[in-house]
Amino acid sequence: MPGRFSGLDLLRRIRADHPDLPVIMISASTAIPPVVEAIRQGAVDFVGKPFDAENIRHLVSRALETKRLHRQVAILENEVSDAFPTQEIVGRCPAFSAVIEQLRQAAATDATVLIQGESGTGKELAARLLHAQSPRRGEPFVAVHCAALPESLLESELFGHEKGAFTSADRQRLGRFELAGAGTLFFDEIGEMTVATQVKLLRVLQEREFMRVGGTRLLRTNARIVAATARDLRKMVAEGLFREDLYYRLNVVQVRLPALRERREDIPLLLAHFLARLGPGLRAAARGFEPEAMRCLCDYAWPGNVRELRNVVERVLVLHGQSPVITVAQLPEEFHCEAGQGQRASEPSPQPVVEEATAPSVSSGTLEEAVNAYERHLILAALHRTGGVQTRAAETLGTTRRILRYKMGKLGLSGPRDAAETESDEQP
Repeated sequence: MPGRFSGLDLLRRIRADHPDLPVIMISASTAIPPVVEAIRQGAVDFVGKPFDAENIRHLVSRALETKRLHRQVAILENEVSDAFPTQEIVGRCPAFSAVIEQLRQAAATDATVLIQGESGTGKELAARLLHAQSPRRGEPFVAVHCAALPESLLESELFGHEKGAFTSADRQRLGRFELAGAGTLFFDEIGEMTVATQVKLLRVLQEREFMRVGGTRLLRTNARIVAATARDLRKMVAEGLFREDLYYRLNVVQVRLPALRERREDIPLLLAHFLARLGPGLRAAARGFEPEAMRCLCDYAWPGNVRELRNVVERVLVLHGQSPVITVAQLPEEFHCEAGQGQRASEPSPQPVVEEATAPSVSSGTLEEAVNAYERHLILAALHRTGGVQTRAAETLGTTRRILRYKMGKLGLSGPRDAAETESDEQP
């Protein structure tokens, strides 16, 4: 080393320029302080002279394997983030906003949360949002898909097993409780869990300890439990299919995700969001839906909820993504509805959707403009269909008359109010 430039100085320089590069220190000095300082500065190992070449090969191999595993973990974390992006929880209707607020409040605590909702409403996304907003966000989020695991494997998946615990157990394996550590353990479709496994899970929730299959040592768990189901657990309890004591253990904070048909005013926002998110990857030019196509999509029942909506947008972009605006004819057959329903021939069509809001390169604020344009068209179409009666128009939109009138005022729309509406306003 030239002058006063030491090995520790070189280590600091390497760590500054190449923070991911593993460094092994070799020195004639094996005094404790330099060794401790080298490890503190980020060295993966410290070897004293004279050294064995085979030992150096082993240390280098181990350091490279550790680096490979770190890279693989980072890749998997990115893949999970892409598959379950919490920003895809899109919605601003009152019912959905209340759910997001519930999740925010529950995230600040360690309380067990039970998320209920139909298939496709985004229960796992909600659980991941809960974890991301909690103090445990730096710890793992581990999901257990109860419906996908057979009974014979579920216990081993949850609690792990020791080598030799059963015929195919050729090595020790950590279970989901150990992998979660102090993070969040998410049980998806917990209503599919058998009664026998429910008993074992209940014991863990009560005692906060478990034992690996084939093991003899009790292990502690500090994982936060979040469960989700599309089934009616209360009814299952009455039928003897779900343990009542486990139900009450899980149902500390209950969050119900509304079905998409219960928040139709969020459909234009979700369509715009998925167009913007999926379009670039599919190299699609489509930037919006024509008004009639938007009306058909908003009138549909959506039995598959948000998952179905996302799949429909993806299908349309794959087949017709080069069209600048998606038409009714380009929608799947189940979405075809009578064109021009409720619209007078002498009246001009509502203004087309603000297409630029869904373009991937738009500036901030245009998504809000597109959503307002969607809402304006939907309200005008509903008023046309109901002859201007706001109460009936609100019903067709799945909202209340007061919310409809608020949105009309916000969007600069005005319309006649019938006698029934005026009389209703005068009531206390």
